[in-house]
Amino acid sequence: QGASMLMSARHSNGFTLVELMVTVSVMAILSAIALPSFQTLMAENRASAKTIELAAAIKTAQSEALRRNRQVVFTLTKSPNPTVSLESISGTPNTTGLNWATAALKLAGSDASVSAYEVIGIGGFSDGTADVVIKASTAAVCILPDGSLKANTATGITNATCTTANATFLVKPARGDKRWQVRVSPMGNISNCIGLEDSGGLFSCS
Repeated sequence: QGASMLMSARHSNGFTLVELMVTVSVMAILSAIALPSFQTLMAENRASAKTIELAAAIKTAQSEALRRNRQVVFTLTKSPNPTVSLESISGTPNTTGLNWATAALKLAGSDASVSAYEVIGIGGFSDGTADVVIKASTAAVCILPDGSLKANTATGITNATCTTANATFLVKPARGDKRWQVRVSPMGNISNCIGLEDSGGLFSCS
């Protein structure tokens, strides 16, 4: 009976060194397996959130064009703090830019010596940029007061050339296969969807 009580006392003291080492090893293996999946999930969540933010920014640009009764340009740029001057947007429009700037273009007949561009808003992907990649069909979209797209090769802003073709913005997380797309039709309809991109770079909604 004394020996039995001694064994029970030993077991009640806690884990043995071998048991503890096995437990730690199992936890390390499970963490190594789960970490990539968690990182992919976080990257996809950021991409999804930024897609919504991007679509909202374009919608705001349309609203401002209507409110001001002026042509508005929405551009992607690599500058984290884009500003608009008479001839350029800092960082210049770029189809892989993670930030954006929205500006009202100067009215026809404005004095060329005076900057008539008006910055409406800036935003972008400055937080979590390591997890998000963007690929756009165009760096700039010109929007008329009715919300439709305007072909404009003389916006006065360097590299901001606009067409009336569908404008697509593909948002890609750095991990995982999912892709998000924001699409602006020539008539100004904005839509977004989730899908996949094939080896040739062709995107299709799910």
